[in-house]
Amino acid sequence: MSERGSSEGLNSKNGQAFIDEFLDEKNMTVKESRDVVLVLMKSEEMEVVVDDIILGEQKKSNPSIVVEDHASYYWIKADGQIVIDVDIVADIMGRSYNVYDFLVNVSSTVGRAFITGNVFTLTTELVGLDEALV
Repeated sequence: MSERGSSEGLNSKNGQAFIDEFLDEKNMTVKESRDVVLVLMKSEEMEVVVDDIILGEQKKSNPSIVVEDHASYYWIKADGQIVIDVDIVADIMGRSYNVYDFLVNVSSTVGRAFITGNVFTLTTELVGLDEALV
């Protein structure tokens, strides 16, 4: 894990060197990506989500998933989508828990997020166009 504010890359440049790299063709090209990112604030519930859902069933069906532990939050990246069935989280914890309880710990997302029942989905699909909403 690299630290923010390091002396590498664009942030280490000043003046014309910064301008030249900033305007370099490689930085001016939009790159297509199927990556989604989910940032979760740490809590007891998020430990269950990460250990049992993300690194459990999700990792089996989508081996591209990467989870980084950043002390106070989890940074999760995957190719295509991340799906969290909050009913499974409630069953594992043995208590009432719903998708709105889950959303309290969602700090940030990259991708299209939507809720169907008690299931949270983060995807690159054009929701309602590429796939039907269930």
